[in-house]
Amino acid sequence: MALHRVAAAFAATVGVGFCANVVAATDCAAIARLALPDVVIKSAQVVAAAAPVPEYCKVLGTLEQTIQFEVALPTTQWNGKLFYAGGGGFNGSIPNLTQGLARGYAAAGSDTGHTGVNSLAAAWALNNTQAQINYGHRATHVVAELSKQIVRKYYERNEQRAYFVGCSNGGKMGLTELQKYPQDFDGVVVGNPVIDRTRLMMSYTYNARALTPAPIPPQKIALLEKATLAACDGRDGLVDGVIDAPAQCKVDLRALTCRGGDAADFFTAGQVAALEKIYNGPHDSAGKRLYPGFPPGHEDDYEAYITGSGKLNAHPSGQWSFQDGFMRYFVFGEKYDAVADFNFDRDIAAFAPFEKDQDAVQTDLSAFKARGGKLIMYHGWADHSITPLRTLQYFDDVRKVHGAATEDFARLFMVPGMHHCSKGPGPNSFGGSGQGFSPRYDPDFDVVMALDRWVEQGVAPRQIVATKYVNDDAKQGVARTRPLCMYPQVARHRGTGSIDDAANFSCVTATK
Repeated sequence: MALHRVAAAFAATVGVGFCANVVAATDCAAIARLALPDVVIKSAQVVAAAAPVPEYCKVLGTLEQTIQFEVALPTTQWNGKLFYAGGGGFNGSIPNLTQGLARGYAAAGSDTGHTGVNSLAAAWALNNTQAQINYGHRATHVVAELSKQIVRKYYERNEQRAYFVGCSNGGKMGLTELQKYPQDFDGVVVGNPVIDRTRLMMSYTYNARALTPAPIPPQKIALLEKATLAACDGRDGLVDGVIDAPAQCKVDLRALTCRGGDAADFFTAGQVAALEKIYNGPHDSAGKRLYPGFPPGHEDDYEAYITGSGKLNAHPSGQWSFQDGFMRYFVFGEKYDAVADFNFDRDIAAFAPFEKDQDAVQTDLSAFKARGGKLIMYHGWADHSITPLRTLQYFDDVRKVHGAATEDFARLFMVPGMHHCSKGPGPNSFGGSGQGFSPRYDPDFDVVMALDRWVEQGVAPRQIVATKYVNDDAKQGVARTRPLCMYPQVARHRGTGSIDDAANFSCVTATK
């Protein structure tokens, strides 16, 4: 009886339907003896509760000898549903599952079929087509099916719902799932997604080459950030340190150009030219745009994602590392130097064999829609790893296919001032992948809970409240809240009340 009282209290806390299916902790060990085709269960052990994560049975195993997976099964506080976590970068390790567990879900994830020294490592892909396919989409699908089998064995009942949640590469995994395997999940949260990995990697190569003749040292990034904030902040009617619509902002960097060589407080003409190329995106020799660029604003993370050390093109930024790994180990060969040798007129054709498995560009989502699936997408406007402009393109293309019916099953929320999946100067915590624990396990404040409510109750989210913590540290308290509005709407202050309180904003149609 005590266990059921604890369960009911937990359900009230997280705000989701709870299934009072209490499983004895001793049953966990029995999972290790499961006999499933092509599956080796390495261990099944009870992990003690550590707030906000309840006690759970941790199952580790291998599928088809190469795909490492984990399934985490709450022993006393299961909400009856499955949460699948997407992995970042080139994956290569099992993602942390506490996000799902803390909300009461059974949770699962995999390394997508290979082990990497870190999420940037791609050597595993060299001459290994099956590993590339597993990473591209197949591993997520087969582990999702396996996870459901384990859940059903453990609880002796079927899961009520299954959800996928991921950001970055994890966002791409979610898109691929609903495009290729629409029956796997009832709802999908897709954050800051890689949509077409092939073209994205090409854009990284372009940026690195743009910086080759004029690397930008880290100490100059603050100059750039100050200039773009001065030019772009206030366009939404508020001077609040957050650029609301960077795609509509034009920044003239020529005023920052040093006329007499180089200087600490100016850019050289070459550095300005490089930055303009990064903003504009890659073009071929005829001037044809090949991929969207990165809109201006909040460049404080440029060193990590784009400009690197400022000593050698973009090295060792995230963009440089990803394009180098993809170009050498997926496409052209181990000794290939894409920054020096890639031809933007001719070599894009080499991506064709990889598009089917590595890209997630399908815009006809009829099969997912027909089975009642729901999709919530979001993207940070200050993401300098994956340009938000590509997500807008993709979602607009989905709307062209599905018309007004799009909002019946798919919605997009743009996040002003958020970097890649988290952090940045804007409100950036709303329960997304990699953001830490949610401010509140409430559908109005938590994107996972919003998805769950939409699927379970048919209540579609029109806005989600995002929180900015002091120094991005929840322990230091809340600095600001702001509504994230359903695209194409944007948040506008009502004219009265604190600009740091979401209650004083409305979602309205943007005016150019």
